[in-house]
Amino acid sequence: MHDVEPDLNFEDPRIDPQPTTLAVAAYENLRRDIRSGSLSPGEPLRTEWLRNRYQTGVSPLREALARLAAEHFVTAEGKRGFRVSKISEDDFDQLVDIRKNLEAQALRLSIANGDENWEAVIVANYHRMTRTTPPGLNSDPVAEEKRESRHRKFHHALLSACGSKWQLRFLDQLTGHLERYRRIMAPRSKITHLIADEIEKEHLLLMEHVINRNVLTALSILNDHRRRTYSAIKNEFRNLSAETEPLERNAGISIR
Repeated sequence: MHDVEPDLNFEDPRIDPQPTTLAVAAYENLRRDIRSGSLSPGEPLRTEWLRNRYQTGVSPLREALARLAAEHFVTAEGKRGFRVSKISEDDFDQLVDIRKNLEAQALRLSIANGDENWEAVIVANYHRMTRTTPPGLNSDPVAEEKRESRHRKFHHALLSACGSKWQLRFLDQLTGHLERYRRIMAPRSKITHLIADEIEKEHLLLMEHVINRNVLTALSILNDHRRRTYSAIKNEFRNLSAETEPLERNAGISIR
């Protein structure tokens, strides 16, 4: 049976089976700031600076950084410590290709396997998401984080009956990385009221067609929903390449 209350950290699978509370907090705060772009690609993560920023000790930070390195959000540099992982167009293309295939398969399976409890979870998550400000229309960082979290949970709910915890785990990891690309390369501030309205309508249509088991239509809506974001990010990469020629396609990009 699915839990209608969606406040579990489903997108944060634990690497350490018994992490300390402080390590969990450090991990979640760091991961949030990397995903949002608050910590820039390539930015060094100096211990003393991190201690001051997150008001925690060395051991919790070490645990958090180890977990984030395993998830490829940060990169270890031997004795020099860690830095936020860089981004690149090639890396983005690979993430998109993998997510497209896994997400489409998971949605098909979820529609085939889902029951009334699954439908209730989708509706509950949609309701909670619509109680936050639409994308691009929010100037409050805290409210924006709430929107991002509820948006992730809505999309996760659509796939949650696929029957594979591994598929969901991989998709959550891919979503985290692609969210980082979106928030850095195609920030919400560029979304107009018209586009925001279109996004909200897509969410409603997607929910309705998934619950009504209209597989092909649901897949088409999901594809269009994702493609808008992917295209915006690709355009930003092209603009960046034009500004910084010659730019290696596979070179990691640091953004300051």
